[in-house]
Amino acid sequence: MSHYKLKGTSGSVINKSFPFGGSIVLGSSPDCDVQLDEPGVSPRHAEICLLDGNALLLKDLDSGTGTLLNGEPVIETLLGSGDEIRIGTCRWMLQAPGLRPERILTDDAVKSSGSQWPRVLVWTILAASAAGVAVLKWKPEWLDLIRSIY
Repeated sequence: MSHYKLKGTSGSVINKSFPFGGSIVLGSSPDCDVQLDEPGVSPRHAEICLLDGNALLLKDLDSGTGTLLNGEPVIETLLGSGDEIRIGTCRWMLQAPGLRPERILTDDAVKSSGSQWPRVLVWTILAASAAGVAVLKWKPEWLDLIRSIY
């Protein structure tokens, strides 16, 4: 049973899943695990391989047109769950249980954005204003009461 999966998100692979265990080769050659019949795709374009059972490595196999990871060209890099791989018009999302998506869930990305008080204050003022308008619309005599106080 495979632990990892490439989920197609665009191009000719959209809505297709490609499960793999140890490694997977992407390219236009019929002997590739994922065959891509598209212009600009090399016979053996890229490979994802498992390192030491707990890390995935994406390698561009001298494709000529390049392989993108999260929008950036790569030659060789480690992968995390949720990464987007692009070759030509085809895009995949890597689903890799247990691999932390380093580029997405970094400590900076998940830390608290700070105090919530400014946001709470703005929403409270807006809600009070809306309630005031609603009350005066349905009870216009209260406006005369308020004027008499001042």
